[in-house]
Amino acid sequence: MAFNSQDTIPMEQIVTFGYGVCSDAASVTAKAVSLTNFIVTNGCAFTVQFSNAVNGGDTLNVNGIGAKPIYYLGVAIQSNVIHPGYVVTFQYDGTHLNVISITGEEKPATPSDLYVDMGLPSGLLWARRNIDVTQPDGFAASEFQYLCSFFSWGNIEGHNPVNGSFANVYDWGSNNEGPYASTPGAKLTANAGLSFDGARAVLGAPWRDPSTEEFKELFDNIDYVQADGVTVVSGTDKRVDVNNVKGIYLRSKINGNLLFFPCSGSGSGASWNNAGSNGLYWSRSLNSQASGRYLLFNSGGVNPQNTHNRYLGFARRPVQ
Repeated sequence: MAFNSQDTIPMEQIVTFGYGVCSDAASVTAKAVSLTNFIVTNGCAFTVQFSNAVNGGDTLNVNGIGAKPIYYLGVAIQSNVIHPGYVVTFQYDGTHLNVISITGEEKPATPSDLYVDMGLPSGLLWARRNIDVTQPDGFAASEFQYLCSFFSWGNIEGHNPVNGSFANVYDWGSNNEGPYASTPGAKLTANAGLSFDGARAVLGAPWRDPSTEEFKELFDNIDYVQADGVTVVSGTDKRVDVNNVKGIYLRSKINGNLLFFPCSGSGSGASWNNAGSNGLYWSRSLNSQASGRYLLFNSGGVNPQNTHNRYLGFARRPVQ
């Protein structure tokens, strides 16, 4: 029967092109997306834009069909293939979601809530907040808080303290031969590359951990200021209280922008130590088989290239 332009097609017979946005954080392994007015059937194709990175082994639940493995070039998806902002077309074979095409660019971060341009010679951009694997976007809820995730040097698995300690959650041990010895980072004999990068693992590209040289560049180009962001701090102790949180407040000598590092403390044994007193932030740079390079600040001053035992849990502040 020929179709007449005056005929009416029932809504349930209209086939739409499936499109949706998956906003799950990079750290979420079982991702989900909703496609409006689309029924998922064997052989169907649809497109998804990912707000954050897709990591190796991630699955995707489309319109409630259940977690399905994402396949690319015939095998399970690997990390660093689907980056933030990428638009991916899939074909469903009843078992897997097979990637047909990938387009797009990495999603630029929003300066107002994700990073600060301190005008550095390298052009490096520093995140406003510490990494927190328990948060949807992978960042601590505020730049002015102590609670965040802690990592041992060279490892991508972050742990958060519960009720003021790591008890019954994670025990960092008391030396490099403890729990740390069995981790991937313990085997490193050079600077940690992207496969051992906590920021890249949690947040996806273009985020990464800073090097010790990049910490030095930042601190070579700032003044330490009070909570008003104007008055320069005198004396050895550079810590100040901002929004009832103690830390160091940095003002760029180049463009005047501000960046705050809270005294988040560290993980040692099964305890969260020195929150509100010390700031300890790992770099990706190795010092020796026993120690890594990190940023330290406490009542005795600031050292952006200090060294300490690799097993300890320190905060991470990413860059891009």
